[in-house]
This record gives sequence, C-alpha cells and structure tokens, in this order.
Amino acid sequence: MAFTTLILDAPGPPLLFEEVDRFLELGLGVTLNLHYFADKERIRQHYGTRIHYAEINCHDEPGFIAAVSQAGGYSVFKTRLNIPLGAGLIRAATSPALATPLRAIAQAGTGINHIDRLACEQCGVAILNTPGSNATAVAEYVVAQALFLSRDLDDYNAETHNGHWAKGSLAPACEYAELTLGLVGTGSIARQVARKAAALGIKVIATGSERFTEPVAHSLGLERRAGLEQLLAEANIVSIHVPLTPQTRGLFGTAEFQQMRQGSILINTARGGIVDEHRLAAFMRQFPRHIKAVAIDTFALEKDRFDSPLTAIANAQLTPHIAGNTTTAIRTASRQIVDNIHAFSADATAR
Repeated sequence: MAFTTLILDAPGPPLLFEEVDRFLELGLGVTLNLHYFADKERIRQHYGTRIHYAEINCHDEPGFIAAVSQAGGYSVFKTRLNIPLGAGLIRAATSPALATPLRAIAQAGTGINHIDRLACEQCGVAILNTPGSNATAVAEYVVAQALFLSRDLDDYNAETHNGHWAKGSLAPACEYAELTLGLVGTGSIARQVARKAAALGIKVIATGSERFTEPVAHSLGLERRAGLEQLLAEANIVSIHVPLTPQTRGLFGTAEFQQMRQGSILINTARGGIVDEHRLAAFMRQFPRHIKAVAIDTFALEKDRFDSPLTAIANAQLTPHIAGNTTTAIRTASRQIVDNIHAFSADATAR
C-alpha cells in the first residue's frame, strides 16, 4: 500500500519548495493542494510530475470528502492553518473501501482544536503536531503588543495623522520596570514570554493548572499566583496561554474583565473562544477606560467565517492569527512535521 500525504495548505514559495523538497528527500509521496495558491502554474512547472496535485477547497467539507474519495484516499492530511477536520470527513477518509485510508493528521504547529480528536480515536487516526515550534514568534508578538499598547502609541499615531498634537492628552505611561505581566498558562510560549519580559525589567507572575506548584514555579523562575482572580487583581498586562478546552471556553467573561485592574491590557494569542468576544466588546463599550486596550490574535470565528464584535472597538488591536507567523517559525514547524510524518510512515510500514 502506497503511503501518500495530501498537503492541504502549504506555505507559499520559497518555504513551499523547502517543505516539498524535504518530503521528496525522505522518499514520501506527495499530493499538493493548489486551491489556496495564486500562481499555480509556477508550482506545476517547478515540480512537474515529481508530485501529484489536487484542487480542493478544504473549507467545503462535502467537496473535500468527494475529492478524497475520487482520489482513492490519502495516508496523511498535513495542514498548518487550522482547517476544520471534522468527524464526517475523518470517517469518510478512513473508509476501508478506499485504496489508501487515512492513517494520520499532521499539524505543523501546536494547536489541534480544529481536529475532531474523538473521531480520530474511534477511527484509529494518529494526530501529529509540533509543540513549541512557534513559541519564540508568539512570545515576540506578545511582548511587542505589551510594549506598544502600554505606551499608547496607537492613540498618539492616530491623533498625529489627524493633525492633532496630542502630547499631554493622555496620562504619562509607566516604564517597563513599573509593569506587572500576568501569564495565564505556563507552557512553552508563556515561558518564552516570561524570559523576554523579565529581560526588559517587567515583573512576571503566572497562574496555571494544578501541576503548576510552588516548586515548579520556582524552577521556572516565575512568581506563582494561586488563581486567576489573584493574578487579575495584580497584573497591568494579562496574556493568555492555555489551550481551548471545555474548562477554558469562556474563561474570560464579564466577571474576569471586572476583576482586571483599571487601565490594564489583555492579550490573547491562545485560541478563540477562551475570551468571550461579545462580552468583552460590551464591557469595553460600557466601561471604556477600565481596560486600556486589548490585542486579540485568535477568534471564535476565523478565516472565511471571520466575524467579531471587537471590530467596532477602537482600542482593540485585532490581527488574523499571525502571532506565530514568522519565517523561522514556519520553517521549523514544516521541517519538524515532515520528519514526524516520515517517522510515522516508517513505523506504520514496519507493522
């Protein structure tokens, strides 16, 4: 049985070429989905018949299923942009009627909330990912937003572009050594944020799961706070770094916004749904000075479905899930996931 990978949404050239070349170096069969590329002909000319091609809108599940069935299936779906991979697709792609049933879903990145894990478990589909591959990139985004927003630079920029000399219109900002950054979650990204912020003289406190004990906090050089309420009462800047689970969905709602310090900043680079966007927008309209600003990079509805009430909030910095979008992070995740697919294929073939 041939072992083939369908690349759903590769990065653009030249990173695309690095990724596909790595597949070929390792002797892995590749089908590249061209649907999301503007210059399809350039890619076809570059690889010719060395790889196969598909044209699949992966956000159209019925069309996706039909394309997979028509192709006879694929061993692996490889993705990087959090394409929803639901139970219907997974069951169809693992059908024994296919010449090549699905064996694994490979995510070039950490988050796997877009994959129906229960369906994968029921259908015997492994989930591969690359934890920590974009930790530095996301941490840099967090620190950049923290510094930018704490100095009111967006407000001053807007006023100056409008021809207003706004010096003195806002209270003077704090220096970094006067700020306290509160981390909600203590994984690899949060630890990178802590190191970078501490290097600038910012005090860092953190709260996490029950595994984040005082000895663990001490070993990481972090000041532990027992719970979210204590952290929110102390932090000038709050940065979220927990996965989206039934327990963390809606973790930040009206009560949490009220508990935040007057003039504080909220940053979410984790997952949409952890912050209740509707309640946040309503709170910021009702109490416009309580939260100084927010930086939101992940949303409950993203890509073609993007819609957020925060688009109407002036002091909300909104970015389209790009915190981890650096050349180095993409290259690292790409190489790691291709190597993971190769190891998985070797193990599967040996069985």
